[in-house]
Amino acid sequence: MAVVRCPKCGTAHPRGDRPLARCPGCNEQLGACRYCSYYDAQMMDCTHPARPEELRIVDAGESLNCPDFTSILTTSAVRSHLWRLLRTAVIAVVLSLVVLLGAVRVYESVTRPPPPVYLRAKVSAPAETFRESGFDVKVLVLNEADCAAEDVQVFISGPTMPKLICQSVEPSDAFVEWTERTVCGWIGRLEPGEIGSVDFHFAAEEACEVKLVAQVVAANLEGPEKIAIEGAILP
Repeated sequence: MAVVRCPKCGTAHPRGDRPLARCPGCNEQLGACRYCSYYDAQMMDCTHPARPEELRIVDAGESLNCPDFTSILTTSAVRSHLWRLLRTAVIAVVLSLVVLLGAVRVYESVTRPPPPVYLRAKVSAPAETFRESGFDVKVLVLNEADCAAEDVQVFISGPTMPKLICQSVEPSDAFVEWTERTVCGWIGRLEPGEIGSVDFHFAAEEACEVKLVAQVVAANLEGPEKIAIEGAILP
């Protein structure tokens, strides 16, 4: 007979694997169906192949003195049961780690900022123009990096802006915002080696010297590219 340890009080019983054995410590029925390896807790029934079809286990706590009773409380059975639980837990942990690592990689791919780019900007503006003709500024941006530049924008600002009115931006869908101090044009995504441009047309309220700054920014640009714009608006 094998030694059985009572699941309720922990008392060891040297002959506890018998169908009618009871715990000497708490009188628990160690031969109850729930402690048999053939009892399925989910089906709430016996799974022994020799069980008659008309016989159904109504009370899992009952000890039926069954000749096929095989205790799951023996030392070897407990070890086997613990090993199965440990193996299941290890598999669950491994699967959870795989899922977690996959989720982390997806999150990083979505949230990781794009690599930094290098943009070269060039500004075309007249040295002199007449007030009735207005003042045109064309900004060209070249992506010199090996990766795409994201969300490229061009800002025009400077001390002359309060004397100017931004009348149009080309292309028309590039216009973002115009205030008394700045105007913004949108270029968007630039692939490596690609050139984007924005044209600004300003009307002048009066003759003046032009002192502006074109500033190019991008989501993955390390620092803005700035170019001074100087000229004169004649009466």
